[in-house]
Amino acid sequence: MSLPPMGLPPQGSAIGTGSPTGRPSGPARPPTRVLWVTRRYWPHGAGRHARAAASLETTSELASLGMQVEVVTPRYGTHWSHEFFYDSIRVHRVASAPKGEWSMQRYVRQLGNWIADQASRLDWIVCDGINEDVRSVAAAMTQIRSTKSSQRNTWTRSAVVCDGWGGDGDDVWCRQARGGRRSIQAVSQLDRVISRHAALDRFLIGDGVPPERIVRIAPGFQRPGRVSLPQRLAARNALAQINTDLKTTPDDRVLLWCGHMTGRCNYESSLGLLVGSARIICARYPNLKIWMIGDGEMHDWIHTELKAEGVRSVVAIPGTFSDMTEVWNCVDGVVVSDEDQLRYTLPHAIGLALPTVLADSAGIRAWVKDKFTPEVADSFAWYDARKPSSFRKTFRTVWDDLPTAVDLAWEVAMDASRRFSMTDELNQWASVLSSDAAAKSSS
Repeated sequence: MSLPPMGLPPQGSAIGTGSPTGRPSGPARPPTRVLWVTRRYWPHGAGRHARAAASLETTSELASLGMQVEVVTPRYGTHWSHEFFYDSIRVHRVASAPKGEWSMQRYVRQLGNWIADQASRLDWIVCDGINEDVRSVAAAMTQIRSTKSSQRNTWTRSAVVCDGWGGDGDDVWCRQARGGRRSIQAVSQLDRVISRHAALDRFLIGDGVPPERIVRIAPGFQRPGRVSLPQRLAARNALAQINTDLKTTPDDRVLLWCGHMTGRCNYESSLGLLVGSARIICARYPNLKIWMIGDGEMHDWIHTELKAEGVRSVVAIPGTFSDMTEVWNCVDGVVVSDEDQLRYTLPHAIGLALPTVLADSAGIRAWVKDKFTPEVADSFAWYDARKPSSFRKTFRTVWDDLPTAVDLAWEVAMDASRRFSMTDELNQWASVLSSDAAAKSSS
C-alpha cells in the first residue's frame, strides 16, 4: 500500500538542525520521520482510555519538536475512516481491530506487512506499549533487514515504549497474557526499549532484553500555573451550555474522577466505593458537585445507583471529552482510585496543582514513591481502598481546609516540575530519536 507524498513539515526547527547558537551549520538535515504504532489513538479518549490520552500527548510533543509524526492504529468500526489528520499528525487506520486469537494473528500479519512497506520513508518505528503490536514491528524489521539493496529503508530503526504501573503495567500484561512471551521476545529484536521507570528496567533485563538497548525516559511535568477566577467561571459557563448536568454556581466546588469505568458492579470495587459515598459527602457539603468523566461497562450501574441514592442531580456522568482543558479549569479536587489513572489523571492533577485524594494501593503508592521523596509521598491524602469510611475521613481532611490543601498541592507540583521537567523529557526523546538519524546523515 503506497501513500501520496507528504506535505511540508510542521513549523519549527527540525531535530538535529543547525548549531547550538541557533544558526545553520552546513546543510540542514531533514526532520526525523517517526511512525507511532498504537492500539488506540482517539483524541476524545482521555477518560475512556488513559493509554490513548498518553499516546496522544507524547506524539503531539514529538511533533512540536519538529519531527514528522505519523500514527498507525486499527479501526474499531466499519464506518471509521481509513485516514485522518490530528493537527499535523497523519493517522492511518490500516486494519480492523482484532477481536479474538484468529483475528489477532491476521492483524499482526497485516500490520507488519504494512509497516515494512512504509519503512523506506521512515527513520523510526515506535510501538506504544508491549502487546501484540510489537510482534508486527519486529516482523517488519526482519523484512527490512533482509532487503539486499542500498535503499534508504536499511537505515530505519525501531523502538518500543514500556510503561504502566501495577495491574496496568506492560510487565503484568506480559506475565498474564497468552501472547506475552512472544511479545517480550519480539522486544529483544528492536533497536531501543524506552522504559518509563526503574521497575520496568528490572523486568526487561530479567526477561532477557539487552541492558544496552534500554533507555529511561521518565514522564515530565510542566511548570504549574494558577487558574484565575475569570478563567474558572468562563470554563464552567461553557461546559454548562454543553451539558446541563455540569451546571454550577460560583460557590460550588467540583470534585473530579476521570478514568475507565471498569470493575465489579458493587460497592466493594474501587469506583463503587466512591459511588456509595456520594450521598454522605454531598449531604455534608451542600455546595459539592462530583463529575465522573469516562465510560465503560460500569456506566449504567453507576447511573442507576446514583439515581437510587437521590444524588443524580449533583453527580454528573457526562461521558468523555475531546478536550479536557476546560474540565481541568473547572475542578477544585481530584480522586484517584485505580491504577489505570496513573497514565493520565494523576499526572495532570499534580501538574495543575489540584488537591488529590489517593487510594492506597501498591501500584499507586509505587508511582508516588518513584517520583517524590518519602516525606512528600506521605503528605498525600491517602485512603484505604477497602474501607468507605477511610475515604470519607480522608476526603473531609482535604475539603474542610481546602486552601491549605491547595497550597500543599502547589508545592508538590513545583517539586515535580523541578525533579521531572517536561523540557528534560523532550530533550531525551530528541536525543534518542535523532542519534541514529544524525549518524546516518553524516555517513
